[in-house]
Amino acid sequence: MGLTQEQAASAIGVSREELSYYENGRREISLAKLARLADLYGYGIDHFLSTSGPGLDTNIAVAFRAETVSEDDLEIIAWAKKLVIDAHMLDRLLMEGRS
Repeated sequence: MGLTQEQAASAIGVSREELSYYENGRREISLAKLARLADLYGYGIDHFLSTSGPGLDTNIAVAFRAETVSEDDLEIIAWAKKLVIDAHMLDRLLMEGRS
């Protein structure tokens, strides 16, 4: 989902400038904010923390028609993506348990 820095920052509760600092490695992001960012973009948090490549191979795409995207819309989208990722991870754990 193509979000502006302003939209992404607002969705995780920081200023656009602070988000830029996180992106450029000038500040460390809290785990709670990182989790919200991961939910927003449809990735597992391990995607951002892994040093050996991507973790869960899941990127959730959402398509809808709207003139604008509100903060409430972003929260619902992030929640839905997190639900899909959690279900996928649970399925992987169940499959591993059967092996």
